[in-house]
Amino acid sequence: MTFIQTAFRNLHPLLQFVFIACIALSGMGLSVFIGTYVSAGICGTGGTLSDMLSSLSNLESEKGICSNLLINSLNQIIAFGGAGLAYALLHGAAPGVGFSSEGKSDHLWKFFVGAIIITLGFSPILDFTYRINEWLLMEGSTLHSMAAALEAEAARITAAMLQIETSKQFIATLVSIALLPAICEELLFRGTIQPIFVKWSGNIHVGIWISAAIFSAIHFQFFGFIPRMLLGAGFGYLVYASGSLWPAVLGHFINNGLAVFAAWWLGPEWISEGMDPSAGSWGVVEAITTFVGVTAIWLSGRWLKRSMDLKEQTT
Repeated sequence: MTFIQTAFRNLHPLLQFVFIACIALSGMGLSVFIGTYVSAGICGTGGTLSDMLSSLSNLESEKGICSNLLINSLNQIIAFGGAGLAYALLHGAAPGVGFSSEGKSDHLWKFFVGAIIITLGFSPILDFTYRINEWLLMEGSTLHSMAAALEAEAARITAAMLQIETSKQFIATLVSIALLPAICEELLFRGTIQPIFVKWSGNIHVGIWISAAIFSAIHFQFFGFIPRMLLGAGFGYLVYASGSLWPAVLGHFINNGLAVFAAWWLGPEWISEGMDPSAGSWGVVEAITTFVGVTAIWLSGRWLKRSMDLKEQTT
């Protein structure tokens, strides 16, 4: 272990978190700076920051969609991936840190299967908790109005990026919305922030839920705060139980990738209706699918528990 790694490991977890957060925030700024020039070459936007910002807001144009996908990709790689990689390098290999294989389960393939089942099972549960989340914000309140405005803008951007017309655009969208977030966000939130808060609190559950809450909050879509936090916590427990980040990466990719595949296959009708979990009434079909989802997650959890080498991750 180098001197720098030793010094970083000896920092208080709060200082480690602040340091990593600063890297991520700096990475966001750097993504925009680099994106200005890359977007000019790839998307045909102007070579100035104002030109690119204008393109980002023009979601009805091909240049606007292209620049949004590009900036999102750069932000994932530089901000989230860069901050997560910095922690992994500074901290050094350890169970639960980055893509370290220390403490990895001997039955990792079972956790990949479990990640698929759990992610698919979560889908109807997320729709149900989305409705609860929106109800808890109390319609008509200032908080509800602010959340609704943020939700509408996020939905507008997401819908524009999911307007897929060609196979090349499908691949670009799948990489930007599914593949890169699955790798980079998991590296930062489950492979960096989670172990930091586990070390700080000395409790695996505290680390998992705090990192899941931060993961949900950075999306700035507060009608979906609870469902996204639940999904993040599910990924966190997968990482803890398997000793590897990869099952969570797979689950994250499936969750995001299904939306991209649905948009490509079903087209504008699904984008306008299927992206709003609160659309339509809650009926027998929804109740049954939620019950099936909960049952699938429970059975999968019991199956995986037999393969778990339970131990506290405090490093």
